[in-house]
Amino acid sequence: MIRRVAIAAAIAAGLLAPLAAAPASAGSGVGPPAPAGCVGDGCSILLSKMITLNGDIGNGGFAPLALPPPPCLWEPFGNAVSGSERLVTLQALATAPGDGLGLFATVQEAKHLLKIKAPPSAGEWFELPVNPAAGAAGQAACLQLPLFVYVPQGQAPPAVPIPPRTLAEYAYNHMLIPRPALTTNPAARGYVNLATYVWGDWAASRTTGRMNAYKITATLGDQTVTVWAQASGFAVNVNGPGTPYSGGCGPVGSHYPVGKPPASAGPGAPPDCGVLWQAPTTGAALTATVRWSVTWGVGDLDGPGGNALPPIVVTGPAPPFRVPVGEIQSVNNG
Repeated sequence: MIRRVAIAAAIAAGLLAPLAAAPASAGSGVGPPAPAGCVGDGCSILLSKMITLNGDIGNGGFAPLALPPPPCLWEPFGNAVSGSERLVTLQALATAPGDGLGLFATVQEAKHLLKIKAPPSAGEWFELPVNPAAGAAGQAACLQLPLFVYVPQGQAPPAVPIPPRTLAEYAYNHMLIPRPALTTNPAARGYVNLATYVWGDWAASRTTGRMNAYKITATLGDQTVTVWAQASGFAVNVNGPGTPYSGGCGPVGSHYPVGKPPASAGPGAPPDCGVLWQAPTTGAALTATVRWSVTWGVGDLDGPGGNALPPIVVTGPAPPFRVPVGEIQSVNNG
């Protein structure tokens, strides 16, 4: 461990040939750590080289989680040419095949790549510094891996010991959660003192086949975790002369069949989920906020996991649903 840290310190101090394209403190926890953990594009790019995602993958659209720094994380060290040139400068430290860090074999491989004039695009070298803040178990697992590894183009570095929850949080940050479109009744406009009922609508998950459940898995080596999001709350928002009612909403809006309010709906009767209009307007704005309960578990699950993650809250549609509200004398008991 001491020798590994010393070599990493030499690299950080610039005692090896510099690599202009290498990111500074890319998120492994070695060097100045990011205050909130493993955050930012650098960390995400490094994790993306190792973690395979499947299922409902999207661009988030909600607040991402700050991932805890892993005990170690492969960091780019240079391509087949630039990385090999840097590593050859380590040959004075790689004195014998049994140096315990694989340095001798690393330097020999770097010399071979330079000798055969491998093109820069042939692959990439990675370095594996150990996070000094990691626990003893995490450090011990990282020390079982070489300090450097060459990865041919199209392949991934060896799996590193990232905790399952970190995998789950990474998947959470890359999950597709749809924004709702809205269906209303009356469909095209509203009327003063008459309720507009609201339902949410979005595509069913391509993974679960269900509208109210989305799923994503993250795999690293032989370890897979599932993140499961279940629609659990629906609230109506209005910008205009109306009172929203959300107390009777189900996960996707009104409990009544879509587009069909109850026969008892009439003047002055509030909806279970919707808006009761109070004055005419050329176009009030309606949106809905959908809350998703999120859990995770180890393995490829077909349902919620046993561990909680923060709920995901999304609001839509964007732009808001516009409702012109008119006044009808008969509706207002005139």
